[in-house]
Amino acid sequence: MQEKEINWPEIDTYLFDLGGVIVDISPAAAIEAFSRLGLKNLDVQITQAHHQGLFKQYELGAITTDEFIEQIQELLPQRVKDIQIVNAWNEMIVAFRKERIEVVEKLKCRYPVYLLSNTNELHCKKYTQMADGYENAEKLFTEVFYSYKIKQSKPDLGAFKKVVEETGLNPSTTLFLDDSQINLNAAAKLGFQTLLISKEQTIEKLFSWL
Repeated sequence: MQEKEINWPEIDTYLFDLGGVIVDISPAAAIEAFSRLGLKNLDVQITQAHHQGLFKQYELGAITTDEFIEQIQELLPQRVKDIQIVNAWNEMIVAFRKERIEVVEKLKCRYPVYLLSNTNELHCKKYTQMADGYENAEKLFTEVFYSYKIKQSKPDLGAFKKVVEETGLNPSTTLFLDDSQINLNAAAKLGFQTLLISKEQTIEKLFSWL
């Protein structure tokens, strides 16, 4: 689906993805950390935007954190401390840059700013402690929606419909920003205006006018 030109004067609401847009992530770092524990070949299950298998179940809230850790233990050649699994998984969450915190802060002064993230309890706990000046990074946003809590993940249309139902936002005047074209295509089907975030087109550059 070809991305339509954004009608900026109409935008009155912003909906952000988290990983790869606001928070820097590294799936490769998590894959390597698990490899060091003896769990190999996770490059298919752990990806930038859409996890698979056990990691998808955890992202959807189908299993608890304790169940996730225990199932990882069962896959390892020998048991390790639970905290080693937690730390390996959290290697994916790399940084929450100050300039991105400032972008969200400035936008929120003018518009409602929502977050819709495919994430899980451990990563959520990790990122919420990373925003300088905030005891909980969730306070940066008007409201947050996590896949493991709403039991739905992008690009399923149900995830976007949940946000619309809970907030009452108008998709046609809402800009959804994500680093996955698949997710953007799904949002566009519901009438959202969309924008792909990349290493070349970061939110810092996009909102340098703020």
